[in-house]
Amino acid sequence: MSASAAVLDVAAEEEDDDADCPDVSPHPAVPRLGRTKLWWIEESLGRGRVVAHTCACQMTSYELVRCGGVYQFRRRALARRDVPPVSWTAGCWRREEAYEWWRRLLAGQAR
Repeated sequence: MSASAAVLDVAAEEEDDDADCPDVSPHPAVPRLGRTKLWWIEESLGRGRVVAHTCACQMTSYELVRCGGVYQFRRRALARRDVPPVSWTAGCWRREEAYEWWRRLLAGQAR
């Protein structure tokens, strides 16, 4: 195989790795050391509307959900031990504080 064919072959493999990702939503950063641990429960505040979400191509995705005048996160995870498929943050926030926590979650500063 020539050098140019090898480069094209590697480029094709790299493109295939990203084929499952629609790349339309942000990907949360890797959780950082010293991050804030969020408390997750299995019940929501009630019916709500998703106002922001992370990409669903990873094992765990997150949604910022507005329920009336308050917000909470919904976590969707692929089935694995000790992690329910859907869980919610135990606390709720007003809009400004919710968006600050969302920024922290995306930056890997909270999980």
